[in-house]
Amino acid sequence: MALSNQKEGNLNNKPIQINPAYELKCQYTVEMVPVFQLRVWYRACEVREQINYFSKSLGQTVTKKYQMVCLPTQSDNLQISREVGKTRCTPSFMEISETPREWLVDINNGQTITTMTLLQARSKGYEFTVANNLMTVRAYFTATGIQEFGQLPSDKVLYLADLTLKYDSGFGKITILVLMICVPAPVRCNRMNVIIEVPSFVGTFTNLAIGTRLYLPSLPSSDLSISSQQNMLRITVPKRYPLAQTMACPLGFLTGVKTVLPDTKLTFNVRGTQTSMTFTPVCPCEMKGADPEVLCQDGFMDFEVRSNDTLPPLDLSTVRLRDPTCSPSVASKDSLLFHVPLASCGTTSKVVNGKLVYENEIRALLKDQPLLGVITRDSEYVLTVQCYYDHTADANLIVDVKTNAPPPPAVEQGDLIVVLRAYPDVLYRTPYRDQAYPVVKYLRDPLYLEVQVLNRLDPNIKLVLDDCWATGFPSPSSLPRWNIIVDGCPYDGDNYMTVFHPMSEFLGIPFPSHYRRFEVKMFTFVSGGVLQANSV
Repeated sequence: MALSNQKEGNLNNKPIQINPAYELKCQYTVEMVPVFQLRVWYRACEVREQINYFSKSLGQTVTKKYQMVCLPTQSDNLQISREVGKTRCTPSFMEISETPREWLVDINNGQTITTMTLLQARSKGYEFTVANNLMTVRAYFTATGIQEFGQLPSDKVLYLADLTLKYDSGFGKITILVLMICVPAPVRCNRMNVIIEVPSFVGTFTNLAIGTRLYLPSLPSSDLSISSQQNMLRITVPKRYPLAQTMACPLGFLTGVKTVLPDTKLTFNVRGTQTSMTFTPVCPCEMKGADPEVLCQDGFMDFEVRSNDTLPPLDLSTVRLRDPTCSPSVASKDSLLFHVPLASCGTTSKVVNGKLVYENEIRALLKDQPLLGVITRDSEYVLTVQCYYDHTADANLIVDVKTNAPPPPAVEQGDLIVVLRAYPDVLYRTPYRDQAYPVVKYLRDPLYLEVQVLNRLDPNIKLVLDDCWATGFPSPSSLPRWNIIVDGCPYDGDNYMTVFHPMSEFLGIPFPSHYRRFEVKMFTFVSGGVLQANSV
């Protein structure tokens, strides 16, 4: 107990005399500067309990009664003023009687705040428990006020719970802010990497901890990559990551292994408050001998399409699923990563020999593309992906790349006999012979052509090519047709213009003016988005 008096240095205008031995024995103190303050322990000498106060006589020269009230102390050090009549003090404890108050919960759904009691919150999908000096708050994903971020059909959905627990004790207010974030399925894996994906939301990513290693988004690292693409925070961790472990799979996958990362924590700043999400990234078992390009797990099939899967390189912007509204989860210059649900995006299912087979198709067909002309130099591409479910981890990948037959040699007669030859390379040493046809060429491959005047020895003859074109049929007047040379110049309506090779580059040729050599990139004819069967 403590008592202060603003009269400095005296009490009732009389000097205070304290016996030091008595003060030590009775466990009380008196301080004179800057104010008179008396502190008395509950078990001090001559302390006795009266109706509403304790009294104490001081020394031999001064006797005075003081009314002292025991003030309740709070663990949160709240400054509280209480009426004397409501406090009951004893030699060992103090107590006060109050009407019980209820904890309240503010639930923020991102737009409005709803206040309810704990009992009401429990009926809305929340649980509150206390054990081992810890309070646990549980929020189900379907609870009232849970905020969702992310777009279907992607399985990457972030749930945010924003709660404030409030209690007014009468002495003061206690407020506890509870922020929880969770992505139920943040991890997917491919052949080389463990990929962590978190949809963008109202929080700002501040740091990543994998085991004992800490990473900041502002500091590039050689261990992993952190990027934001398509409203998604994406962290790519190579399977060769120093802290990654390879573990044997359980029974049923005795020949397989899985990659496991240490406990991983993502921390975000949500309206000025740091909140974290902790999980253990684990890749599914990979069967030895299974196709590493396709992974079927948890209702999804994961696979990669690379631009170098075809010749010429595939234009990745033309690649589509059966359902063209479903996009790849990751797109780069050289590859596309697909994370396709087994129940949507055009995926079909059937039972074959007791196996449940899911199938989808990736394709880049000319009929699916808007065509600006009558030719194209883009490859067609068909990728069929099948997942077999028969208690194994098998996955089959079938790739069917469609190509076209090479063009036949063209010969046209007139007043002068000329011949059109095709050569295998730019050196123009030996043309293709008849037995070499059909010659296999891929779209955009160079075709080296030569036109020569035959059976003429006149050095004044100069061969000039005014107009050259290609057709889909042997007749030069057939349609469709595509210009190669117009008015002696390369056709400027082609993105891959014809290239002339001057005859001065070739030595030892008699009458070089009788020749014209040029290079054309391979293409194919289309009609209504469909390749012509006899296309060039």
